[in-house]
Amino acid sequence: MDKQLAVDMMRKEMLEAAENLEFEKAAKLRDEVQKLERELEGYFK
Repeated sequence: MDKQLAVDMMRKEMLEAAENLEFEKAAKLRDEVQKLERELEGYFK
C-alpha cells in the first residue's frame, strides 16, 4: 500500500475515533500518522 494512502486512511480513522470519544485510539493513530509523514518527508527530499 502506498504510504500516502495509508496516511490518508489513518487520518480519517483517527478523526472518526475522536468523534466517537475513543481518544486513546485516536492518539495512537496520530502518532503513527506523524511517523509515516516523517518517513515521507525524508523520501521526497
